[in-house]
Amino acid sequence: MFLKKLFKRLLFAIQIILVVIFIVLEEVIWERIAEPIYDYLQGLHVLQALQERLKPVNRYAVLVIFLVLLIGVEAAGVAAGVLAVRGMVVSAALLYGLKIPIAGFVFWLFRVSEDKLLSFGWFRWSYERIMAFFAWIKSREIYQETLDLTHRAKEALKRFRVRYFSGDNTVSRRFRRLYVVLKKALKR
Repeated sequence: MFLKKLFKRLLFAIQIILVVIFIVLEEVIWERIAEPIYDYLQGLHVLQALQERLKPVNRYAVLVIFLVLLIGVEAAGVAAGVLAVRGMVVSAALLYGLKIPIAGFVFWLFRVSEDKLLSFGWFRWSYERIMAFFAWIKSREIYQETLDLTHRAKEALKRFRVRYFSGDNTVSRRFRRLYVVLKKALKR
């Protein structure tokens, strides 16, 4: 009985951790940073030309290029985490920031060569398992509740910002005056 209750609590804690990580990655990193980079990359003429050049390339060559870039991006993410844990937050943030455009390129490469990559049985199997895992996370009630809480918090922050930092209210006037004073002081 005790072990069963402990297992349920441990499973619940793991679910919360997975959900929070997934929401942060999806809502913050993907939607705010990586997706705009991906959209920008798609519009570049250079990448459109590269896409045409990738069409006749052997599927093994595409796989090697994709895996090298993917492993490099993931290694950069792990290295950024290690740097952050060691207290080198600025270095970690810079490394993670540099990783994001490359990750956008890797995602673009996957999308334009998806048929070739998924022609490998093991790759298709891995991709389907990852997508099933994401679907499983999104199907959890805790995911829906956390996502709802996140959206409500974002709306509350927007209302706070509009109320106190837009227009001509006391707080925003004080910040503007402080900014002007600091700017003048730094110019001297």
